[in-house]
Amino acid sequence: MSVIEMAIEKVRRLDEARARQLLTWLQALEATEAPDRTPAGATAMLGFARRFRPESRSTAEWMDELRAGDRE
Repeated sequence: MSVIEMAIEKVRRLDEARARQLLTWLQALEATEAPDRTPAGATAMLGFARRFRPESRSTAEWMDELRAGDRE
């Protein structure tokens, strides 16, 4: 017996009130499915930089690095 068949059998044994409660829960579950979270544009770069330098830095620290590059 498959999992789906087992679930159907359990639902068949429920009374009307419990079946309605289960259906409401399932509908709410479907409505809250996670949307596609593929960032676009500049937002996509936020996680990309962490691949190369996982530790966080203050604004002053990375500005010093940028200015050092300008002086070279």
